[in-house]
Amino acid sequence: MNKLEKEDIQGLLIRGYGNLPSAKYLLYTGTQREQTLEFIRQLTPKITPASEKPANEAFHLAFTYEGLAFLELPAAVLDSFCREFKEGMAELHRQFVLGDTGENAPQHWDWGNESLHFILLVYGKDENQLNETLADIRQLSDATGITELHALPTGLLQGQKEHFGFRDDISRPIIRELLPDLPQEPDTTFPAGEFIMGYDNLYNELAPSPTVPPQMDPKNKLPEHRDNNNLKDLGKNGSYLVFRQMKQNVPTFWEYMKANSSDPSAAIGLASKMVGRWPDGSPLTLCPFQPDPSLSDANDFGYWEDDKAGLKCPIGSHIRRTNPRDHLVTEKSRKDSQEMAAKHRMLRKGRPYGPPLSPELDPEMIMQSPDDGQERGLHFICLVTDIRRQFEFVQNNWVNFHKFGGLENDADPVIGNHYQNERRKTDSFSIPEYPVRKVHPNLPNFTHIKGGAYFFFPGIRALQYLTDYE
Repeated sequence: MNKLEKEDIQGLLIRGYGNLPSAKYLLYTGTQREQTLEFIRQLTPKITPASEKPANEAFHLAFTYEGLAFLELPAAVLDSFCREFKEGMAELHRQFVLGDTGENAPQHWDWGNESLHFILLVYGKDENQLNETLADIRQLSDATGITELHALPTGLLQGQKEHFGFRDDISRPIIRELLPDLPQEPDTTFPAGEFIMGYDNLYNELAPSPTVPPQMDPKNKLPEHRDNNNLKDLGKNGSYLVFRQMKQNVPTFWEYMKANSSDPSAAIGLASKMVGRWPDGSPLTLCPFQPDPSLSDANDFGYWEDDKAGLKCPIGSHIRRTNPRDHLVTEKSRKDSQEMAAKHRMLRKGRPYGPPLSPELDPEMIMQSPDDGQERGLHFICLVTDIRRQFEFVQNNWVNFHKFGGLENDADPVIGNHYQNERRKTDSFSIPEYPVRKVHPNLPNFTHIKGGAYFFFPGIRALQYLTDYE
C-alpha cells in the first residue's frame, strides 16, 4: 500500500473533529483578484493537515470552479477538471441528474445560485474559541475586500442523532492506508483513491485528478503526475467536496407517521421502516421487531442472505438506497452486488444545523412538541474523487429513481424528491409483506434543498501553488 502524505492532506479527509463540536461554514466571493489571493495566502498556513489532531481549532479551504477561474488559473489547468465540477451543481442538466426540480430547484435556494468562489470550514473546541477565530478571519476579510456571502452555523447533536431523532453516521468507509496492517477482509475497507486524489482507486487506477503543464509550475511546487511525466499533479492529496444544505421538515415527518399509524409506537415503527434503522441505530435487518441497544453501532450486516425480499428492512428504505451493501436486484450474485455498491461509496463529513425540536431527540417527545417555526437540517458534506460515479450516481440511480429495487413509484422516503404532479410519481413508500405489500402514498417532501455547490478541496501544496503560480 502507498503511504498517505498526511502532511499535505487537509485533515477533514481523515478526521471528523468530534472533539471540536462548534463549527461554521463561511461562503465567500472575491472582489479583486490580488486581494483575494492575499486573503488565501494568509489563510493557507493555518490550514490543518491530516498529520495533526488539533485540540482547539481547525481550518479547511475549498474552491468552486468559478472561484478558480476568478483567480485566473490558466485555461489548460481549468480544462483539466471534471465536467461536473466545471458545470456546477445548479447547472440545468445537473438539476435533472440530482432531482433538484420543483420546490428543490436552485431558484428557490438560499445560496449556491449566485457567484460563489470558495468556502472556509472553521471548527472550534467551544463557542468562545470559534467566535475568537471568526473575529480574526473577519478582520482579515475586511482588510482584503472579501465578501462573505453566508455564514452557516453547524454543530453536533446529542447522542450522534439527526433532527428526525435517529442515530446517524454509523456506516463510514474505512481507508485502507490508514490501517496499520492490510485488513483480513478487504471488502470492508476502501483504497485511498476513492476519496483522495493521487492514489489508486477500486479500479486499481490512479484517481482522476486536475493537472498542470510543467512550464506553468516554474517554482516546482507540485509533484509529477504518476502516470504522465509531462504533467504536474494539481489534485494530489486533494478531493472534491460536495456540499448540500438540506432543511429537515421535522413536524411534517412525524405528522405523516402519526397519520398513517395506530399509535405513537406504530409511528416510530413506520419511520424506522423508512430509515432502515431504529432511532437508537440498531438495524432492522438484525432486529426487525424492536430495537436492540446492543446493536446500536452495528454495521456488519448484509441483505443478500438474510433479507433479500426486504421483509425486515424494506428495499426502498433510506439506508438500503444510499448503501445497498450486498444486494442489488440488477446484479446476479452477492459478490457482484458488493462490488457494485462499493464503487459508489462517499466519505461523509456533514453536520446538523439548527436547534432540535425536542432537546432529548426522542421520537415520542418530538411527536408531542409543537412546531416552533425554526429551521433545522443537515449540512451534507461528502468527499469523493469522482463526482459522477460516486455522489451523482447514488443521487440519481438510487435515491431518486422511482423503480429502484423493482419498486414502482418510490423515491427515497426520507431525502428523496417526492413528485406528485409531474410525469412520474415518486411519492409512495412500499413495505414488502406476505402475501401483499403495503403501500403508503402521498409522501410530502421531508427535506428541502436550501443550497449546494461542488468544490475542489486541494492538498496543501496545491493551495500554495494556487496563490503563487505566476
